[in-house]
Amino acid sequence: MELREVMRKRRSARKFQDIEIRDSIINDILESARLAPETDTCNYYIGVITDDKVKNEIANATLFAEWVAEAPVIFVCCCDISWDIGEQKDDDYGVIGNKLRYSKEIVDFLREHNNRKACKTLVQSTPVYIAAQHMILTAVSHDLRGCLVDFIDIEKINKILGLPEHITCQLLVPIGYPDEKTTPKSKESREDMFFYNKWK
Repeated sequence: MELREVMRKRRSARKFQDIEIRDSIINDILESARLAPETDTCNYYIGVITDDKVKNEIANATLFAEWVAEAPVIFVCCCDISWDIGEQKDDDYGVIGNKLRYSKEIVDFLREHNNRKACKTLVQSTPVYIAAQHMILTAVSHDLRGCLVDFIDIEKINKILGLPEHITCQLLVPIGYPDEKTTPKSKESREDMFFYNKWK
């Protein structure tokens, strides 16, 4: 399947058929995550959850996403949060870059707040989404579907999975053969999303 066709067929699914996913497909999805870029300060770790008991526990730690337990596989996207922006010097690349993006006030708040784990989790939250999207697109290439789920109780899921203190779950990617009608995205939709050089 051509990449463009995979992207057009990618639609979120929240209902899945009770069909097991072959190990070779799971390995292909994992390989796509491995090929995603990692940052200098953030390595990814992907959990493969197939045990019904663990899936149900994870589902109960989501916000209105209990349906994830019905997916044959839940991929748990985690990252290393050892790097702490609060421990860096003022001239550190990460400090300067984040001040440029978010403002000095926001970065100073994150550097000084007492809940270091929450701040580190927030700072490292974005990059792992690239790996998750690689996984979703690879799943679609195998006629599977999934959905990004990130309104979750991170600390509860960390405990369920027995993650060490420096590793945290950032989001879930439940994957399966869809049990609902999904329509490929129209080529005509949202043409107004592009602009050139300056906003119109």
